[in-house]
Amino acid sequence: MNKTALIEELKDAYQLVAQYEGGYSGGFFNAKEFAAALNEAIRLFESGDDTGVKNLWLWFAPTTTWDTFVGSEGIELGNSIFEKLEQYIAENNIKV
Repeated sequence: MNKTALIEELKDAYQLVAQYEGGYSGGFFNAKEFAAALNEAIRLFESGDDTGVKNLWLWFAPTTTWDTFVGSEGIELGNSIFEKLEQYIAENNIKV
């Protein structure tokens, strides 16, 4: 699994969701709050800290937080990220 490709897609996801404002999903009161949490999770993941991988996996699982905030505009990107996260989790024996 190419971690660099996953990080690039996560950064693309951040750029997309940062354009949104409203909504509520998964304990986030709006898209801006989710974007801030996503940005922090990406920063940690990129630095080698896997503690937030479970959150990323939960946020990008089909029909969860990501889909709620960006809808059909981000469905392909979200699905691609989720597939890469699944592979990363399996390869690194991370419990989710």
